[in-house]
Parts: sequence; C-alpha cells; structure tokens
Amino acid sequence: MLRLHDICVQLGRFRLKHIDLHVKQGAYLVLLGPTGTGKTVLFETIAGVHRPLTGQTWINGKNATRWPPEKRRLGVVYQDYALFPHLTVRENIAFGLRLIKNGRKGIRQTVQEMAGFLEIGHLLQRHPTRLSGGERQRVALARALVMKPHALLLDEPLSALDRSTRDRLRGELKRIHREIGVTILHITHDLPEAFYLADHLAVMKDGCILQEGRPEAVLKQPENRTVAELVGIRNLIEGMPEAEKLMTSFGPVDIRGILPHPPKDLQKACLAVPGWSVALFPEGETGPYLWQGRLCISEMYYMDGQVELELAHPAGECLKTSLSRREAAAVPVLLEPGKEIPAAILREGVCWVPA
Repeated sequence: MLRLHDICVQLGRFRLKHIDLHVKQGAYLVLLGPTGTGKTVLFETIAGVHRPLTGQTWINGKNATRWPPEKRRLGVVYQDYALFPHLTVRENIAFGLRLIKNGRKGIRQTVQEMAGFLEIGHLLQRHPTRLSGGERQRVALARALVMKPHALLLDEPLSALDRSTRDRLRGELKRIHREIGVTILHITHDLPEAFYLADHLAVMKDGCILQEGRPEAVLKQPENRTVAELVGIRNLIEGMPEAEKLMTSFGPVDIRGILPHPPKDLQKACLAVPGWSVALFPEGETGPYLWQGRLCISEMYYMDGQVELELAHPAGECLKTSLSRREAAAVPVLLEPGKEIPAAILREGVCWVPA
C-alpha cells in the first residue's frame, strides 16, 4: 500500500538517511523512536510536505514522490489536533468534504455517521475550545476518516492526554483499525503504546530506521544495543566469550544455546536480558539459569503498580527487574534498599546483540 525506497531528506543540519519502509494494506505500523530522531520529518515526507533529495514514495502501486499532499489522500492527525477554533465540531469534520464539493445532504449524513461511530454525536454543535483533550482527538480522527483516506497518519496522537484518557483513546484506535480496516502509520516514543497497537514495528533513531518487523520478533532478537534499549530491554551485559561462557563483571555466564557458534574473531559480546528474565530467590543450584549469585538492592521504588528494583553486584554492575505487589509480598524476606538477596538470570528471553 505504501512503500518508501531510499528516501533521503535534508532539513537544516538534520538528515533522514536512506529510509526503506513497506506498509502493507490494512497494517497498523508504529514508528518508535526518541524525540528528535526524525519521526515527524518522515511522517511529513510521506504526507508530501517535504520533497526528498533522493528516493521514491509509492502509494497503491503508483509513484507519488512528486504528488502534492492533496493528491495523496492521506488522513493526517497531529499531536495538537489542528482543529479550527472558529468552527463547530460538525463544521470541522465536514471541512474536507466541502473542499471536494460533496452535496450538502451527503456531507451531513457522512458527518453524522462518523460522529456516531466515534461517539461524539452529542458534541456536533460545540466549538473546540469547549472540548476536553480526548474529545478534540476524536474530532480530529473523525475529520481525517470521513475523507476515506488510503492511510491514516498519526503523529504522537496520545502524548498530550492524561493517562486515563490516553488509555481509553488507545483502545479506540484499536477499535477503529479493527472495524474500518484502514491502514495506519502511528508515530510515538511511548513503548507500551507501541506494543499495544502495532502489528508491525519500525525502530528509528538519528534519522535512520534501525530495525523493523513484528513487535514480538524485534523484542525477541534486536539487531543491536540501540534497538534493545529502545524496545525496553533493561539489562545489557558485556563480556568476552570463552568456550561456553561469557566472562563478565558478574562472573562467568553460561551462553550455551544463546551464542552457540561465536565468530572466531569475536572479542566482545553483549547479552540482552529483559527485566522478566531476572529471577529472585531461585530454587536450588540447578535450573534454567545462565548465572546465579547474590546482589544488593541499591534502588527500590513503586511505579504503575509494580515494585521496581535495581540489584547491584560488588563489581559495580546492576540488574534491573520488577515485581508485582503480590510477588513482592510473597518473597521470604522484607525487600528494602541495602539488603542482599539471591538472584539469577533465566535462560528464557535472553539473546545476544553485537557489543
């Protein structure tokens, strides 16, 4: 449906570098990356705002590289919604339909149907200044969707909302995608948002797409340290491979099955260890463990209903993990900063990335 080939864009000192991306019809692609990495520049290049130095943009099998924005038929929703404050909700939703000169009766019916679908029919006579953030977001979505776009481009659509509204709208986006089947390209720096919504994920930093694929595949095997960090893998342990061990500051770590055939010239390797692969109070000295030892709780705090722990090794390295409050209450000792506890790294979920 949408294909980018070797796209380069120069804006001042910033550059998009050789972007290749394929978005299939009906996909929900999330572009994940930190602030300032070029996500919005790429978004606007797809929309036709910026002309690339090199490369091509293809929409539904046609070369759209030189098409103006209005010819591309892409619905765009920005972070600030960009509603017209002097128009009512009804007039905002109908704005694009009037530009293409749909009949008045047809416009009214289309607006009414979309307002019903997004549950904003009772707001049609209000002005945007009298709406909540979540209501304004629904109006912006309605205005884009009534145009029956080839694809919907969403630029950080939930970032300005409070948490409860953001959670509701996140579910609403999933419903829109499921029921309408529209292709969506969604930009965010929020990791839970990305994994909740995406059926395809592209990880971006410094003007480059570093990796793309199904979210679970990217999480299972990130291609490098940067991708591992961006998809939320909390522990990266470097060491030198020796036979079936990785010699690290934690001591020898068993890497059988994880790095089975290291290149002969490999001097350094890095294990990517998700927080859930760190076990506390492991049972016995055998089991599915790569490493066991004792660590000191250096930090402990509560976040999103979880107990977050940083566990320090005497050599100075730390492992990070989290427990539910129920799990924390079930451990055999009181957890508190300064306490030394047994810990282990599970084999499951651990992979290696280039150091």
